[in-house]
Amino acid sequence: MGFQLRCPECRDKFPWDPKAAWPRYCPLCQTDINNDRDDDDVVMPNILSLKTKRTDGVYDGMVKGSEFRAQAAAELAGVPVSEMSSLKITDLNTRRDAEIMAVAPNNPVTQFMQQNKVGGFQGVNGAAYGGAVASGPFPNVGAATRTMIQKQHPAAATSDRPALETQQPGYRRRG
Repeated sequence: MGFQLRCPECRDKFPWDPKAAWPRYCPLCQTDINNDRDDDDVVMPNILSLKTKRTDGVYDGMVKGSEFRAQAAAELAGVPVSEMSSLKITDLNTRRDAEIMAVAPNNPVTQFMQQNKVGGFQGVNGAAYGGAVASGPFPNVGAATRTMIQKQHPAAATSDRPALETQQPGYRRRG
């Protein structure tokens, strides 16, 4: 079964048998249509569409905005802009499939958090602070505090109408 190729020059179709070699010239206009490019050539297709231009514009705006904020902070503090350069975004990851757009900060605060000295929690940017309340260095601290307040003020800190989550199947009282 044959296929049809379209000549990039005259835009007309002509028959081609895939078992045969790739044609060197278009049989209709005699234009050279062979691919003589080396295997190690880097080919960059044009993938800029209105959507990608707008997306890139958003990222460019974020970078320009960070530069403006650094200048404004330097003016307010009365220092040169170079001292406020940490406010600038210079390594924004524009890939859509990236887990995070900006690289996680590496400063004394995050280094201190990495050393597991803040309440026994771990993680960059406090990501581990939202873990299960029943584990960690202070498990169920909220429930324990509520119980302590109810013991000290028995009449004021009780309710006849519990929250709806207490009526859900599988609910277990903590504390």
